[in-house]
Amino acid sequence: MLPAFVITGFLGSGKTTLLINSARTHFKGKKVAVIVNELGDVGVDGKIIQNTYSSVLELPEGCICCSLHAEFEKAIKEIREKYEPEVLFVETSGSAEPFPVMFSLKSLGFSVDGVLCVIDAKNFERYSSESTALYQLGGSNIAVINKIDLVSEEELKKLEDKVFELWESYAVRNAFTGEKLFKELRLYRTSYGTLPEEVFVGALSLNKLLELAKEDDHHHHHPYTQRVEFYKEPFEYKNLVGLFKNLPKDVIRAKGIVRLKHAPYPFFVNYVFGTFEMGEEVPTYKGESFVVFISENPLKVSV
Repeated sequence: MLPAFVITGFLGSGKTTLLINSARTHFKGKKVAVIVNELGDVGVDGKIIQNTYSSVLELPEGCICCSLHAEFEKAIKEIREKYEPEVLFVETSGSAEPFPVMFSLKSLGFSVDGVLCVIDAKNFERYSSESTALYQLGGSNIAVINKIDLVSEEELKKLEDKVFELWESYAVRNAFTGEKLFKELRLYRTSYGTLPEEVFVGALSLNKLLELAKEDDHHHHHPYTQRVEFYKEPFEYKNLVGLFKNLPKDVIRAKGIVRLKHAPYPFFVNYVFGTFEMGEEVPTYKGESFVVFISENPLKVSV
């Protein structure tokens, strides 16, 4: 599976600046593909990104999660076939909600490592009652308060409290169980769209995971610790869920390929900021189960 990030947020919140600065900082030397969806006739943002990354396919005049859904999936397939990217960024239009985009990406074999909602610190009050803005926030697991240089510290703290309150109310939930799709919301502050490494660390493709599984040593990437654990016996599903549910708080990412009892093929697993999910089958993998854990500190407990 290929890692993907969805960047959402209301019109003018600073999504493209965040995308450019983050990818330049954290994905140097990697093949980064970008899909930009924007409203209007002139693709200004797309032209900026065209000169920065491997590929951009603009989808003007519409929304990739509804009227241009078919074109969006076609664009994804085209980029994968032509450019073989190592990571994908999808920037939605300011009027689009992220959940359908994330669902499409997962159905196409991507692991969505983050849904980032960019919030305009100066103007959030003006659009915070808009349903689109509320569901953009509710469909995200990372909130980025942008333009913090334009407001006071007191205003920022009030805004942060409101962001958490709104996220609790509008978070995407399982229709049957009522559980939130994302277990928690990570919140970051920025002035010009620059985010810390922890947001993007662990964006590992399936091929990279397989490479790590062949290596015996633990890997240390300052300031994060990367540790590979192998499991000889197939998991009971409830035990697999329990493994990820009980991880220490400082584990921010985990990815791997695991075998389940009574399942013919192993599965890709993905854990991001407290949220665990099963991915697609990996019928070509013949080895034993393994998981790569990435934490802020060396793991001190057995996993």
